[in-house]
Amino acid sequence: MRRIWLFSAIVALLLSVGLIAAACGDDDDDDATTEEVPTLTLTGGGTTLTPDAGAVAILTDNGVELAPVDPATPDDAGGITFPITGGEVEAESLAGTIDHSGGIVFSAGGTSLEATDFVIDTAAGTLTATAGEDQVVLLDVDLSALQRTDTDEGIELTGITTTLAADGADALNATFDVDIFEAGIPIGVVEILATA
Repeated sequence: MRRIWLFSAIVALLLSVGLIAAACGDDDDDDATTEEVPTLTLTGGGTTLTPDAGAVAILTDNGVELAPVDPATPDDAGGITFPITGGEVEAESLAGTIDHSGGIVFSAGGTSLEATDFVIDTAAGTLTATAGEDQVVLLDVDLSALQRTDTDEGIELTGITTTLAADGADALNATFDVDIFEAGIPIGVVEILATA
C-alpha cells in the first residue's frame, strides 16, 4: 500500500512540475506575441508623381493625354500631387499602406480610363487604383533607394521610382485597343510628404 501511495505522489509531483514549466513557457510566448510594433496613422499630406519623359513621349506619340482627377492637382514641374487621406505604416520600417484621393485620367478621342483612389502598399511595392469597377495594380513601386527625412512639415520620402505594372498595362491596352503598353515601362519619380 505504501508503494502505491509513493508512486502516486511521484506522479503528482512530476505533473505539477510539468504544468509549472508549461505555464512559464506560455507566459514567454504571450509576451512575444503581444509585443506591438509602433505604427503611425497618416492624417494628411500628399504624394507627387512626376512622369518620366519616356512615358510622356509614348502617350503623346499615340494621342493619349494625361490629366489629374480632382482633388489631385498639377504642379509647375509637370508633376501631379494626390492628397493623402489616411493609411497606417510601421514607425521604423514604414511598411504599410498610404491612401489617396483624386487620380489620373488617360484619354484619347472619346475614350478614357480613369484611375482613382490610389493605395500605395510599401510592403508589397505596389500602387493600386480603382479603374471603373475594378481594383487594378497600376504601378510597381521601387523603394530600394528610399530616403526618409523627418521635418516640421511631416515625413518626407524620396528616392522612389515607379514602373507600369502588368495589370496596368493590360487595362490601358484594353481601353485604347492597342498593344503599346508593357509592364516595366518607367512611369516616373514619386515624392511623399505625409503627416501623422
